[in-house]
Amino acid sequence: MTEFLYPFLERGETDLATVLADVESSTTRKGADVITLRGSIDLQEVASCAATVRERLERGGRLIAFGNGGSSTDAQDAAADCLALGWPAVALTNDAATVTAVGNDVGFENVFARQLIPLARPDDVALAISTSGSSPNIVAGLEEAHRRKLLTCAVTGYDGGLLRELPWLDHLFVVESDYVPRLQEAHATVYHLLLEAVGPR
Repeated sequence: MTEFLYPFLERGETDLATVLADVESSTTRKGADVITLRGSIDLQEVASCAATVRERLERGGRLIAFGNGGSSTDAQDAAADCLALGWPAVALTNDAATVTAVGNDVGFENVFARQLIPLARPDDVALAISTSGSSPNIVAGLEEAHRRKLLTCAVTGYDGGLLRELPWLDHLFVVESDYVPRLQEAHATVYHLLLEAVGPR
């Protein structure tokens, strides 16, 4: 794990000045990488998405966000930020009992779709966050959201994965990187910009 983050530590460098210089260089390089990724975000698409999201929220809809692993915490952050703006929101990974019950009883690929069946209403907004864009439960969740007439939005990495192949997906933001730590930082920028553009209630 250390080698992945700081390969110079595995080389046995013990000189403090050298180690500190390597840490500084590594941090600077990582910062530059995420700045480049953030610069690739399509701001016009963010504005377009924000306008349609706000329209749904003003009609009484809610933001329903979901993701796996680190992306689940991003979904929770997006929902919390939406609530802070005065709009109703929920993250589908907040309830561990529900997630594990659905995963155990009907399969992990259904943990989001199954929750949407009783929760979703046509004016709601589904926001899926996925580093790969190909997680079966993310695709299934968006498919269920589409069936129920929700506005469907997704933030992903790599080349967009399977989400890029969904012709009915309303808004898709692809951070084209295969380095998960950096692309997740850019994902946070996407949904923060989006919610800032949506604005307060």
